Amino acid sequence: MEPPPPITPKIKPITRNKPYAINVSNYGSNLANYTRINCNKYYTVIINLTNFSKSFIKVKSRVIEDKLYHMHRLFASFLLLTCFFCFSQKTDSLWIVAKDLKNSDTVRLSAYYDLAWEYLYTNSDSALSIANQQLVLAKKAKNRKWEAKAFNAIGATYYVRLLYTKAIDSYQKAIKIFEEIGDKKNMAGAFGNIGSIYIDFNQNEKALDYELKCLKIVQEIGYLEGVASALNNIGVIYQNMNDFQKALLYNEQAVEMYKLTGDQYGLASAFANIGYLNFLDSNYTKAISFLSYALKISQKNGFENLIPRIKWQISKVYLKSNDLNMSLKYAIEARALAKEANDLQSLMDSELALVEIYKKMSKYKEAYLSYASYQIAKDSSDLQKKADDIARLEIQFAYDKKAAADSLKNAVEQSNKDTLIFAKNTQIENDRLQKIALYGGIFLMLISGGIMYNRFRFIRKQKDIIEIKNKETEEQKIIIEEKQKEILSSIAYAKRLQEAILPPKNEIKTHLPNSFIYYKPKDIVAGDFYWMERVDDKIMIAAADCTGHGVPGAMVSVVCSNALNRTVNEFNITKPGEVLDKARELVVETFERSETEVKDGMDISLCLIDKKNNKLQWAGANNPLWIIRKEEILQFKPDKQAIGKVDNPALYTTHEVSLEKDDCVYIFTDGYADQFGGPSGKKFKYHQLIALMRTLSTLPISEQQLKLETEFQNWKGNLEQVDDICIIGIKI
Repeated sequence: MEPPPPITPKIKPITRNKPYAINVSNYGSNLANYTRINCNKYYTVIINLTNFSKSFIKVKSRVIEDKLYHMHRLFASFLLLTCFFCFSQKTDSLWIVAKDLKNSDTVRLSAYYDLAWEYLYTNSDSALSIANQQLVLAKKAKNRKWEAKAFNAIGATYYVRLLYTKAIDSYQKAIKIFEEIGDKKNMAGAFGNIGSIYIDFNQNEKALDYELKCLKIVQEIGYLEGVASALNNIGVIYQNMNDFQKALLYNEQAVEMYKLTGDQYGLASAFANIGYLNFLDSNYTKAISFLSYALKISQKNGFENLIPRIKWQISKVYLKSNDLNMSLKYAIEARALAKEANDLQSLMDSELALVEIYKKMSKYKEAYLSYASYQIAKDSSDLQKKADDIARLEIQFAYDKKAAADSLKNAVEQSNKDTLIFAKNTQIENDRLQKIALYGGIFLMLISGGIMYNRFRFIRKQKDIIEIKNKETEEQKIIIEEKQKEILSSIAYAKRLQEAILPPKNEIKTHLPNSFIYYKPKDIVAGDFYWMERVDDKIMIAAADCTGHGVPGAMVSVVCSNALNRTVNEFNITKPGEVLDKARELVVETFERSETEVKDGMDISLCLIDKKNNKLQWAGANNPLWIIRKEEILQFKPDKQAIGKVDNPALYTTHEVSLEKDDCVYIFTDGYADQFGGPSGKKFKYHQLIALMRTLSTLPISEQQLKLETEFQNWKGNLEQVDDICIIGIKI
């Protein structure tokens, strides 16, 4: 579908020139997204060939499948080794040129510069070290141009490593030198790089200032590619500021520039921007036209990082137009491509779009599954957002520090200015009074000199104090950043450990198809966990709440889960009460190895379901069992002792009950009932939970979890979640 013709760009004619290093668009507003296309072109070939071989294998017999599978792995490995060999050959050659003292300084500087960019996305530490070596050599050779390029490369490495303040500082040093030597093109590129950083952090006024500076320079020198990038970036900024008319104007001008330069990536991005702007303006026909054209360009040129986002936007347009089938088609395709590219934002957007589509199509089970997938992607994205928050604080810290320095500088300048005025007035007075006022003037000058000296000493002392404080603050910030990284790494590892002890939900669905598990940790990892084991034709399933939550609770959950597994699989105990007795013995035995007394443990509700005979055996430690039969609730009270070290321990009781068709069995921890919220900020409590469960029992099992989640969010509101939540529901 051809888009409507864009307007004529309102800029002066410019000549064609070579592109500068950084190019930015709405679909790649940072340095990494744009250059990744070239950096990974060899890997793209391997991935495409691997996917082709996998799809081919699927249609063959089992014997042929195994052979072809090993062949495709060998072939992909050979291509991968070949690409690494090519990369290694190139870098080795550049190292030889850079280290050879017989070569001219300019040749060696060029080799260092190319090496830094080769390593930028594979090993940023090496890239930074190489760029610093280039800087040392450039200063030694007194080559200002290469010194500025070194600062530019250093800024790029800091950007990739998320050290944004240092990146901006390096780019500004590069700008200062480029301005001194009159290198306007590279100066414009550095302005654009700083603007891109501020775009990432939604500091639109600062971003616009830098991008307009960039645009002015590239227009003056007739740099076509630079004009296209700057126009596109300014369009992105105005879109972020909700000034859609200006955003559309700049994007349409960018389209004309990209057509002249032949930049297909930029052209696809600009068309997509225009399409989305028309969508926001409720012009759905134009939106589909531009977005389809952007998709066509991206697919033709293999722009894999653009395609998921564009398909999601097309899906949104069709959804607003009430064309649900087309909307569903594009949303599913966007989700698949986002998963393949590990694009978390596009994956979350696609899943939310699918939730809305499935709700309109009354497919509530699919809507729930999409919402669950969205939550998983959101948890992964939240870690990155925390890192982004640290980076924003870093930029604000640098800005405050600079403002303090500027204030001190102005105070010194004002003091010096006042002193000069005073001295001049004194001289005039001395001339008028001549000899009579001479001694008085000398006396006043001596007093003034003393004041100046004392003022100078005071300012110098204050400046030294500020520098010491700034240094201490910087050192503390570095320590905090390192500790933050260590904590996030430890939590991520703890999450993987906990996920390993949880049974897969698809396995639970296989044995208990008419069931749901509502599992919502308070933190990244949890003290609550669910457990399942198959014993002959019977199913054992439990909801457990270990002492604490977060990382400490997760560590206790590993011990308790292991105790349950050993009890059933190693000691062959299946009667629920006896399982809890043995699990308590194993947990106490584990914690007694510590030199200090440990009283941690768990509360649990454990069921053994005999589907063949419609029988259920149950035992509980502080957590009950509820069975709702024809809207009447049967409550089974647990033994009031936890799994762990307790005074006067007693054996756990096994209860047995016959099940009837349409019975709803619920086991759970205390997190849901203990949540504060509602109009008065009070606990939800069990009497409300009983009423809610009675209502849920009349619904299909696929809708019960969604109802639980909705009710919890409405009750909690803006308050913090107080504990982990685990509720298991089974319909007979």
